[in-house]
Amino acid sequence: MKTETIQNKLTTEEKAQLRLWVSSTPAQRLAWLEEAQMIAYQSGAWQKRVKEKGKI
Repeated sequence: MKTETIQNKLTTEEKAQLRLWVSSTPAQRLAWLEEAQMIAYQSGAWQKRVKEKGKI
């Protein structure tokens, strides 16, 4: 099975991170996503879109 192959290639640390992610609540996941977006924006890796005149 393909999933088993991928799982076997994960390091111990990656498996621990995956377990932590799966056990987190939706609110915790959203908080993580918002924090990651803020870091990306502040670092310049992610920029806000500028709306062009006449476009949605």
